[in-house]
Amino acid sequence: MLFVTAGRRVSIAIKAVSIVVAVSLLIGLTSCKPNLDSRVSVEKELSGLKNAEQNIYVSGNKEYQNIVDYLLYIATESDFKGSMIVATDEEIIFAAGTGLPDVDGNEVTPYTTYEIGSNTKSFVGVCIMSLIESKKLSMDKTIGELFPEYSSFPGYQKISGITVSDLLHMRSGLVDYVNNPIDFIGAEKLYEICGPDPESNMSYPEAYRQIEASFDDGLFLERLFTVEPLSEPDVEFVYNNTNYHLLALIIEKVSGMTFEEYISKNIFEPCKMTTSAVGGVGVMASYEYSEKLDYLSDPEFQMGAGGICSNAVDMLKFDRALFGGYLLNEKSMNELLTPFDGYACGWQISDGFVYHNGDVPRFSTSNYMIERDGKRYYIIIMSNLKGDCRSVIPKNISMILV
Repeated sequence: MLFVTAGRRVSIAIKAVSIVVAVSLLIGLTSCKPNLDSRVSVEKELSGLKNAEQNIYVSGNKEYQNIVDYLLYIATESDFKGSMIVATDEEIIFAAGTGLPDVDGNEVTPYTTYEIGSNTKSFVGVCIMSLIESKKLSMDKTIGELFPEYSSFPGYQKISGITVSDLLHMRSGLVDYVNNPIDFIGAEKLYEICGPDPESNMSYPEAYRQIEASFDDGLFLERLFTVEPLSEPDVEFVYNNTNYHLLALIIEKVSGMTFEEYISKNIFEPCKMTTSAVGGVGVMASYEYSEKLDYLSDPEFQMGAGGICSNAVDMLKFDRALFGGYLLNEKSMNELLTPFDGYACGWQISDGFVYHNGDVPRFSTSNYMIERDGKRYYIIIMSNLKGDCRSVIPKNISMILV
């Protein structure tokens, strides 16, 4: 199984989605379906589950007993710390919060908020496809056409041909502003922000926070059209956060709304994701403090590449609405889920999974969809970095379902 997180460059061979999987993903688009409200009434469903332990809720459906037994072991016997939900479109199989206090000292629940990191990219992909649906944007639109005001910058000619499709599929060849901030921002600007000899005068987290605090959209675009790219566009897949920060800016430019406003109007509000937001919101889980890692948290700096805070309940609402065909039409869903080198539009497609992972120094999150016999299963895992089981849970559930 491919396991990709923000901060890693991964090259993989092209894997086409089978016709069976592609068709089954679109069942919700082509058949009679219930209204969206019934799909996103997750709180009501949770209230009807059996309370197995303090914050662990399980389905009484015998069909899922093996899954419930396995997840009870994970929640109570393993070193897992966090929140999770496993569900279909029709019912919740398992929901839990365990092993980790929230910031108020209470044990986490399925409603506890986490930073979702790179799972934000899935939301960006949906927003871009909605703009394409409304004829405000196209896959072959170039960043040169979108940002002609930067035509006098030294790097403009080299990267102006990068398309929206290149950005979505991680094929731009751009430098990663999150994982290689010094390369992206340049030594001169770095010294201006952090002072001379920052490596000796401050810790990495201190320097990173200084860079975040000084970063804005204008500086990002100036550096984007100045710094030398890593390669020509559409040459190879390289996981890169710059692509999705730029896509967030494209959403703002094309829609005339802020990134937060556009996501709220087109995803959060129709899906009734009342505890999700771009930036911090509500009670958040605690985390294992690390001076070395405690820095990547500025939502404006992360915007598009990360920056959304959500919980397992709201993420299930998003999954059901998206894969059920309530957010995009069939053509857009086909484009959204068509991968190049395994990466689609904010989603990864591999070994029968449609998924994305998200890492920030405080948290790890995973959002998986598995299809079996015409039924979709959603696996949402939000955890502290310590005791992270997310890489094995979806695979084991998939094995149980076979």
